[in-house]
Amino acid sequence: MSVDKMLESDGREGVGGNSSYDAIVIGSGIGGLVAATQLAVKGAQVLVLEKYVIPGGSSGFYQRDGFTFDVGSSVMFGFSDKGNLNLITQALAAVGCKMEVIPDPTTVHFHLPNNLSVLVHREYSEFIAELASKFPHEKEGILKFYNECWKVGLD
Repeated sequence: MSVDKMLESDGREGVGGNSSYDAIVIGSGIGGLVAATQLAVKGAQVLVLEKYVIPGGSSGFYQRDGFTFDVGSSVMFGFSDKGNLNLITQALAAVGCKMEVIPDPTTVHFHLPNNLSVLVHREYSEFIAELASKFPHEKEGILKFYNECWKVGLD
């Protein structure tokens, strides 16, 4: 990946005064920052462009009347210490950083019509038990479906 165009200088070049880059990443959301760090640790000269005043993209927030509101995703994956779904952990490690993650045992809590409440537990077996208890007539289908999902995740 290479960007052959030289950027016009306005006297505010990035760190090191570069005006020639191997890659330009548009947006400083999680995806953009992970892509940029992975390119940079492999030796690429990377420029990240962001239109907002702070990085984060959809992981941002806003404040109003003393309250802080998240505007991004509710559930994030990629922070595990093992497996192949720990992309954010790997990206941070590549630049010498580590983030402490405090896992929430219930990642999502759905409030559905007719006072139906379904918890999406972090632990797979607890999640399956939750679904089977809320939808006992679908237990066989739930087990079959999620067992297939589990197999795909292991491949």
